[in-house]
Amino acid sequence: MYIKDIVKITHGYFTNLSKLNKKINKIRLDSRLIEENDVFICIGKGVNYVDEAIRKGATLIISEQVLRIETKIGILKVDNIHDALISIASYIRKKYIHIPLIAITGSVGKSTTKELVSNILETKYKVLKNEGNKNNYIGLSETIFNLDNTYDVIVLEMGMNHLHEIEELSIMAKPSICVITGIGSSHIGNLGSKKNIFRAKLEIIKGMDKGYLVVPPNDYYLSGIHTPNILKCYDINIKNIKIKDKLYFLLRYDNNEYKINFNIPNKSYINNIIVAFKTLTFFDIGIDTIINGINKYKPINKRMNIIKNEKFILVDDSYNSSFESVKGVLEYIRKSKAHKIIILGDIKELGNYSRKIHLKINSLLKKISNKEVLLVGEEVKVIEGIHFNTNDSLMEYLKDKKMDNSIILVKGSRAMKLEEIKDYILNFKRI
Repeated sequence: MYIKDIVKITHGYFTNLSKLNKKINKIRLDSRLIEENDVFICIGKGVNYVDEAIRKGATLIISEQVLRIETKIGILKVDNIHDALISIASYIRKKYIHIPLIAITGSVGKSTTKELVSNILETKYKVLKNEGNKNNYIGLSETIFNLDNTYDVIVLEMGMNHLHEIEELSIMAKPSICVITGIGSSHIGNLGSKKNIFRAKLEIIKGMDKGYLVVPPNDYYLSGIHTPNILKCYDINIKNIKIKDKLYFLLRYDNNEYKINFNIPNKSYINNIIVAFKTLTFFDIGIDTIINGINKYKPINKRMNIIKNEKFILVDDSYNSSFESVKGVLEYIRKSKAHKIIILGDIKELGNYSRKIHLKINSLLKKISNKEVLLVGEEVKVIEGIHFNTNDSLMEYLKDKKMDNSIILVKGSRAMKLEEIKDYILNFKRI
């Protein structure tokens, strides 16, 4: 790609016309990664690092701010960085449209599904995926900027907070296979209802042409879709579900049964496994390889990470939270005969539904015996237990708390930063 291509794509104002025919290397959003002949796109405070990018050899700077600097390289002023990212990523994706792209969204476990699918595909193919939780227009654009003919398949997780966000991502990415893991209550505060969450997730097919939509067989909203080329996984049956140190069940497919020993002991991930399995059958990968990959999977971001020592068991599920995932993890610890210390933080982005959903958690807690419930945040004040306004005050309470022979759960939305409590428990001097 040449500078003139980017100028044409973005419709920006370009200085230093002598550089139009300069060939570019990589397109970067992080000045620390800049190499010779790279393009640096200023996102947010990125304008503060223009000098560093130039010093490292950038051949083009793209910004929506006017940059008043003296330089011999190209400067491209665009009206809107968001639109510039989408336009450049769309151009690159069309250039490599022959490479199949799997787009994944859903209310629960979309990151896990992305990792499952990509990990197993990597046993045979070179896979490009968005790392971590880079699932918005910035993260997906940054991922597609790395696309070239050396890749065999692309796997992208798509997130959203409002209607039309996934639609834009799908039109940019042009998926070959779309996956929706399920419709839950995440972001219901922004979207107003589960029906609107369903509409937002279904936007994933907007950019798909003659591909397949894969959904679980038992989701209330997804089971009612009648769009062409939808696969509802009715040919996959699950039985003998057990939750111990892992999630155990039998998966029946094509007249054969396979034992699943999944490393996240939470029933809410069954649908993620089902849709990942079905998606992988589109590729030339043996069923035994798929099953082996599912059973070997290690949770990313330490989701529901079970940490055992000689004194207690800590269930670290502090990375994020939703009603559906809380329900699953409470079901897991409910079966333990040990004393339970349940530490919960607010579930965010529930809006007017917050009280109702947190009260539903209160009802789930009432079914658990031999427990102490510790709560931090505003929204959880409707739940019965001991309430704290800050993580620090809760940790001060834990200072003199006996935890021997207990199972301890730590779970809350990302914004609650409950990893601070998890780290305190693990690093406290009595351990």
